Amino acid sequence: MTAAAPTDRSRTADLGAPWTEGAGARALGLVIDRAALIAEVTETGAAQTAARTRRQQHGNTERAADDPQFLRVLADAAARSAVATAVADSLLRRAAEGTASVDEAELLAAGLAPLASEAVRSLFETLGASATLSEHGLHHFWTRLHALEAR
Repeated sequence: MTAAAPTDRSRTADLGAPWTEGAGARALGLVIDRAALIAEVTETGAAQTAARTRRQQHGNTERAADDPQFLRVLADAAARSAVATAVADSLLRRAAEGTASVDEAELLAAGLAPLASEAVRSLFETLGASATLSEHGLHHFWTRLHALEAR
């Protein structure tokens, strides 16, 4: 459903200054990590929705995966993921070419912050209260989001 997120840190190994330390490394890392989080949340949301076989309380179909409202939420999530992945890929490419700036990377990192927050919020809102149960292991998305916000 989504493009692969640029989570492979080896893509940054050959970049050199200013991308290997300081503000450049921080901003580039935030862009990559936020894009990866958004992609993973999107994939998890799609998988969790598809796995639900019981009818939702206010659902319009027997399966959540067939419900137009769920499909809209999943389409929105896929769009967020595609944008975040494109931003990270573009920044990595331009950093390798020497045409990206640290200021630009910082702006891109800041721009992905609300998309990451919305992705995580949407996952829990879509899957409902049961998504908060520790047995589903989805709490790590909140933990990662808050860790990224603190960087």
